[in-house]
Amino acid sequence: MPSHLQSYLEYYKSLKNPCYGVLITGAWGAGKTHQIKSILSKEEIYYISLFGTQTTEEVYSAVYAKMYPIKSMTREAVKKTEGTEIELSIATLNLGGVVSGIAHAFLRDQVKADRILVFDDLERSSVPIKDLLGVFNKYIEHHECRVLVIAHDEKISSQLQETKEKVFGQTIQIKPQIAEAFDDFADRLDTQETREILQSIKLDILETFEQSQTFSLRILKHTLEDLGRLFKTLSDTHKANVEAMKDLCLLFCALSLEVRSGRLREIDLVDRSGTIIRFQMGRARTDQHLEIPSIFTANSRYDKIDLGNQILKDAVLINLLIKGVYLPSEIRESLNESLHFTKVSDLPPWLVFMKFDEITEQESRAAADQLIDQFHNRKFASVGEMIHLLALRFLLSDMSLIPTDFDQTEMDCKKYLDDVLAQDLLPPDISDTTYKKSFLTGYQGYAFWVEESYRSNFRNVLEHLKICGAKASKKLYPSIAKELLSLLGTDGALFARKISYTFSGENTYARTDVLAAIDPSDFVQEWMGSPPPNWLHISRGLEQRYSGGELQTFLKDEKEWLKSVISILDQQHKRAVGIRKKRIERIVPQSLRDACN
Repeated sequence: MPSHLQSYLEYYKSLKNPCYGVLITGAWGAGKTHQIKSILSKEEIYYISLFGTQTTEEVYSAVYAKMYPIKSMTREAVKKTEGTEIELSIATLNLGGVVSGIAHAFLRDQVKADRILVFDDLERSSVPIKDLLGVFNKYIEHHECRVLVIAHDEKISSQLQETKEKVFGQTIQIKPQIAEAFDDFADRLDTQETREILQSIKLDILETFEQSQTFSLRILKHTLEDLGRLFKTLSDTHKANVEAMKDLCLLFCALSLEVRSGRLREIDLVDRSGTIIRFQMGRARTDQHLEIPSIFTANSRYDKIDLGNQILKDAVLINLLIKGVYLPSEIRESLNESLHFTKVSDLPPWLVFMKFDEITEQESRAAADQLIDQFHNRKFASVGEMIHLLALRFLLSDMSLIPTDFDQTEMDCKKYLDDVLAQDLLPPDISDTTYKKSFLTGYQGYAFWVEESYRSNFRNVLEHLKICGAKASKKLYPSIAKELLSLLGTDGALFARKISYTFSGENTYARTDVLAAIDPSDFVQEWMGSPPPNWLHISRGLEQRYSGGELQTFLKDEKEWLKSVISILDQQHKRAVGIRKKRIERIVPQSLRDACN
């Protein structure tokens, strides 16, 4: 059955002098040009793209070039001629070095009405709309042409429709021919396997596209092409799992449509599941207006898709949709951790419990019991896993699965940290990054589950973790001090790299106040006793260590230590003579003295 557009264009094509034009509108990327060219053959239209046109004369020239392709060489000749004669089909005009008004008039009036004029790319023309309307009207009224104007831009569409009673007698809004476009896009993908997978879930993808309300076939095309890239990273085992491929495709399609249409940004893809759940629970607990997260709004558009689905982790999706990076190893790892490819028993308890929406009540309860047992027995495999355990302790309290409120849970978590510190189980924070990285987003691609109702309590626990991490580090200071003293006497360059920021990547102790653990007299003695080449390396390392005001912040405990070192060096300088005296003077620059003030 022919579409409304096809039926009307067949009727309009049959008119000899309709005295009006037809305005074609529709969403950007809806396939308006494609549909028109599919209905009207090349022999039935003069297609004119207005891309880059700046004057009405350029528009007239473009039309002339389409109607008279052989004679259109005149247009270029007119531009290049300096006072020569040009033959324009029926006359010879002397241009005197400029494009004459007569020549322009000739181009405007040499018109054939045997085909429909189709004007496209209006939004890419610099000619004012009112002037373009004058051009269209001239062809319609003076030359009895049939004119189609395609408007892609909403603003231009509205401006044109305001004057439709003067120029346009019919406006047709085109809806994308989604099914036909899908087949066309899918057929262009380069592997038969990918085409078959997409065709197997075609109806689901089309439903997803309609629910997205993007109406842009261009976005759909790009999304399917990206799916083709994604499939290339998967193993045969992955692609053989029908349900997994359906979940993967629909999640990817929905989020791709949201990102490409500008409704979701990178920040919205971080902690998707947690953000959706927290907002749902928060809204159920209060009558106050809450700001609706973009990811929640997007999730509400789709009936059968959970945009919080972790079959692709947040970090993986950010790589795919924002950065265009497709790393097979991380994509496969993410899929392998989903319940499509692993058993609940193979996952750590914290991850199982976080998937309570996907598993049975019995499995969720078993995971909760394991978390409670791990907490009581102070068990954890890594700092990231421990923070998940502490965060979920509050969720257990919120679900009344443990008999403590948030304040008591906070105290219990702090006690947990004190205990693992006392048992020397807490990893030290020597480089000042061990815990900081964990605090940013989460661990193993999963954000820490923290709801607004206990966020402040959990933040207090994290602060206590920082304190405990620093204490764990200080336990190692005596052995680190011994290591650094040894380097003073043997390798001053390595000592400098260890204690200050360089480009070497060996700056392990640059933000650790470990030098305060070294007796200043021992430090100076080792320094003075080292080979001469070491002296300046050590001096420059200290100068770089304190060059950014660090003695006022995270190295503040070394301020008095540095004063003592400089004082001892000054005493050494007074007693020294000759070359040694000068060498000591040179290793105590003014910048080191200033850093102490």
